[in-house]
Amino acid sequence: MEFITNSSQETIELGKKIGAQLKAGDILAFYGELGSGKTTMIKGVCLGLGVAEESIVKSPSFIIINEYQGVYSIYHIDLYRIKDPSELYSLGLEDYLEGSGICLIEWAEKLNPELLAQAIKVQIEIIANTMRKIKIHGLKTLN
Repeated sequence: MEFITNSSQETIELGKKIGAQLKAGDILAFYGELGSGKTTMIKGVCLGLGVAEESIVKSPSFIIINEYQGVYSIYHIDLYRIKDPSELYSLGLEDYLEGSGICLIEWAEKLNPELLAQAIKVQIEIIANTMRKIKIHGLKTLN
């Protein structure tokens, strides 16, 4: 599936639709350059999963993993600062990936692709200042 959004709000709205379709154990792998809108999309996904609007969803770059509670436990994982894959083992990342919560992973290209074999992949590309092309692979439908 491919979408074009023309604002942050449209990206959030698309994220809400994605979030409403997710189930326990789902993993979303986000790809895109810095500033492309990965965290913005994740805000929408979290809203679609029932996270309260007053909960602030922001990039966990400095703490790597934020947890939110919605319909399921949601783990927002940002691998931007990871330099060596061995650092991921100390985080217990596999426990999150194999758990019953939902994992939302920014900078997923830093993971072994085998860990993401069953993940829904979201590629975000900057087209213009506020315009984004968003490609989603692994999600069957979007209502």
